[in-house]
Amino acid sequence: MLNVLLVDDEKLERVLIRKGYKWEENGFKIVGEAASGKEALEYINYHEVDIVVTDINMPGMDGLQFTEALLKAHPKCRVVIITGFREFEYARKAINLGVDEFLLKPINIKEISEVMAKLKEEINQRNKEATEVAKLKESMENNYDILKESFLLRLVENRIDEEEAVKKMDTYNCKELIDGCVCIDVKIKDNQEEENYKKVYELVQNQNNDNMITFVHFMHNIIIYFVNKDLDECINYAEALHKKLNKIGITATIGISGKNIGFCGIASAYGQADKALGVSVLLGRNRVVTYSEYQEVMKQNNSKIELDWDKFAEAINNCREEEMLKYIKDYIEVIKKGKIADEEYLKLMTMTIILRAGSTLNKYGINLYQLINEEDVFKDVRAIRSVTDALECAKEYIKIVYDYHNQKKSKRNKNVIEDALEYVNRNLYNSELSLKKAATDLYINESYLSREFKKTYGVSFIEYVSEKRIEASKKILKQTDLKVYEVAEKVGFKDSHYFCICFKKQTGKTVKEYRC
Repeated sequence: MLNVLLVDDEKLERVLIRKGYKWEENGFKIVGEAASGKEALEYINYHEVDIVVTDINMPGMDGLQFTEALLKAHPKCRVVIITGFREFEYARKAINLGVDEFLLKPINIKEISEVMAKLKEEINQRNKEATEVAKLKESMENNYDILKESFLLRLVENRIDEEEAVKKMDTYNCKELIDGCVCIDVKIKDNQEEENYKKVYELVQNQNNDNMITFVHFMHNIIIYFVNKDLDECINYAEALHKKLNKIGITATIGISGKNIGFCGIASAYGQADKALGVSVLLGRNRVVTYSEYQEVMKQNNSKIELDWDKFAEAINNCREEEMLKYIKDYIEVIKKGKIADEEYLKLMTMTIILRAGSTLNKYGINLYQLINEEDVFKDVRAIRSVTDALECAKEYIKIVYDYHNQKKSKRNKNVIEDALEYVNRNLYNSELSLKKAATDLYINESYLSREFKKTYGVSFIEYVSEKRIEASKKILKQTDLKVYEVAEKVGFKDSHYFCICFKKQTGKTVKEYRC
């Protein structure tokens, strides 16, 4: 129930307003009456009031002076001014004070009903939004660690703009990463119990200090960043951690980056630690692997192979199968032309492209080994003996990643069109509704929305909107005496002439013929 205060120096006027409208049946409660602005202000100081209905012409403090004082002290209160016709132009000045509505004397109960219904809807909406904001604020406070982890994931994978990242680094107290950092990537053997992740994370957290930043990467790897530490100190820490893990029966491989400086160095450090983990397919798992060891392996194999990894990832993300397969074949072909007769080299290169493909799953919050068994991948990679073996192995596992993307894309397309339909139905009577506006508000490409909408519903976006509006207008034409231009405006048409054309096209009758 919304609380209403009546303010008028004439008691009869207050009685007419109170008796003439069914306040409680419509969700309102008259909590009090006042004969002057001063009396009303005193009442509001001690009672909760949502809406004030006040006369403009009162002795002592008139309605405008009262409104100004009221809204200064209680800005959320809503005000409805009652005025005589001759005072109407004067009363319009009240708009600057924040008056919501005007009622002309003699008071029409229907107008009161319309005004109060409108205010009720606005207040309820405002309260709903305030509640949502409060919940969001509470959620943010309660989920600080989750939000921080989400930010760090995007930061280390270079998926956030530098300007935005630097601001948030202040919020999460990790700006020192820019001055210089080393990344340690701890990978727990996948067939071990989930409980081990918690054990390792708790072990790391218990050693946490001002020089460490830790988080879990998609419940797969535990990431540790050191700031203001020499590389040798970080390697010593990693080796000590590895011994502790083995001692409590946890098998883990740990990759360590070199020392990196600057904003770009944050993502670079993560990439180096990831590469160090990747080379464990050759050097062996359940050990500490440094980035310098990775570089040594690459140097020994004379490797200068580089794909355009961004375009490779884009082909997988957008489910362009032929393009993806071409990248794999080109990659293997470069290996073949290198004429490096080293099986270990083939294994490393195959593992590299598989892991690159797997990294595209990060946006879904999963990793490669949640789709396929890690032991199977290592077993098949270790079995590679030729370039042909390498090609087949890479194609097999990257195809699994591709199929997952394709499945997600199909569901995403369906959800996009459902969202578009919901948006149209919600904004149907808004005259500003258009394909362009819908696409903009829903963050969808305009051409894509147009094409998919027609494919799904059999009519174009504009045709669908027009048909729905005409259907709504038919009910209004039968049930009211509104003029044609009023009906047109009510259902979202800016031009009544265009409305009539659409009506005739859809119904086969003119508006006049339909009404007869």
